[in-house]
Order: sequence, then structure tokens, then C-alpha cells
Amino acid sequence: MIRSCARATVAELAKLSGLPAALAAVFGTIGTAVAITGALAASPVGANEPVAVVLQAVPYLQAGTITLGVLAVGTEYADGQLHTTLRCVPDRLVVPAAKALAYLAWAAGTAVAALAVGLLTARIALATRDVPVVTDGLPWNVVGAAAYLALIGLLGFALAALLRAVVSALVVTLSLVLVVSPVLDAVTPHARYLPDRAGGLLYLPDQAQVLTPATGLLVLLGWVVVLASGALAAFRRRDA
Repeated sequence: MIRSCARATVAELAKLSGLPAALAAVFGTIGTAVAITGALAASPVGANEPVAVVLQAVPYLQAGTITLGVLAVGTEYADGQLHTTLRCVPDRLVVPAAKALAYLAWAAGTAVAALAVGLLTARIALATRDVPVVTDGLPWNVVGAAAYLALIGLLGFALAALLRAVVSALVVTLSLVLVVSPVLDAVTPHARYLPDRAGGLLYLPDQAQVLTPATGLLVLLGWVVVLASGALAAFRRRDA
């Protein structure tokens, strides 16, 4: 099964590399990192430290990895290619596992590239303002931000598998993290248990100190596991 999963993952990686919409999501995320960090660092009222600047850009970058997660599974339902995939790999456990691994590889690469380019852009923009840049080793909150960006896209991945539709999964996931979550955060402290708020503790601390980065990660993974379990159960029962 491991060998079969490895072959299927390689095939899924190749599929994503040949999907124009997925490539657009990747390069769009990197381009957004350049634009947002450049604008934030160039602002005289913005942060004066590259890491702080790039962390402010993370909420805007999550749309890219969410889109990538939705496309990784949803496009095969849209064009009917899933029938071909299942003829080649009939194991209904291997197929979603391979798709998830391929997504995570692409998402991790995208997140690392976007944040690295964002840090470089912030440094350059701050230099134009004659702001001294201090480097204190590896910024672990940036590493946490990269992990968050990859993991939050799994939410879109799971929803796309459950709903079997690209547009619906995109609308639901993006609405949750970009609209519903900020609104609820303004009116109730329980919003901290939403997936993006909890997962965001990987790079931003909880001012109320209710959740730690570890528990925040567990909350995010809990959301993903519940949705993915429902998607997997439905995938094994129903026709492609």
C-alpha cells in the first residue's frame, strides 16, 4: 500500500504542476506577499521589523493556500477526471491520501516561498526608509506561519472533497476565514476556537492566554480531521 500511495502521490504532484489554476494560486500567493509586505513596510506608520511586517501579511496569503487545497481535489469532480483516477488507482484510501500529500507538498513550498520573498521585500522597503534591520536568528513565528498556511488549506481540501465542488468549497472556506471569523472575533471570545483563529496561534500569541500554540494547532487539526473523516466516509460510499 505504501508503494502504491507513493506512486499515486507522484502522479498527483504532476497533476497539480499541470493545472493552470493551481499555478496561478501559487504565483498569486507569492505576488500577494510581495505587494502586501512592500506596502506595509513602506508605510511610515507600519511595523519597523521585517518579521512583524510579514506576519501582518499572513491573513491575506491564506486565501492562496486555501484555493490550492480546494483545487487539489475539487477540479477532478468538475471535469470528471476522478473516474480515470479511480480506474488507475482503485483504492479509495490511497487516492485521497495521495491528493492530501501532494497538496501539502505544494502548499508548504508555496508558503515558504511567499514568506521568504515577503521578508526580503520588507527588508528592502524598510531600507528605503533608512530603518535599521536587526536579525536575531531563525524567526520561529515565521516557521509557524508557514505551517499555518499549509494546514489552513487542508480545511478547503476537506470541504472540496465533502462538497465535491470547487466554487462551493471556496465560498464556504474563504467566507469562514475572511468574513465570519473576524466578525465573530469582535463579538465573542469563543471565536478563538474557529480553525483560523486557533491555528493562527502558531505565529501570533493569544493575548488572553487561553490557548497555547500547541492547543491551537490541535483545534485546527480537529476541524480538519472531522471534515476529512466525513469526506472520506462519503467518498467510500458514493459513486465518483
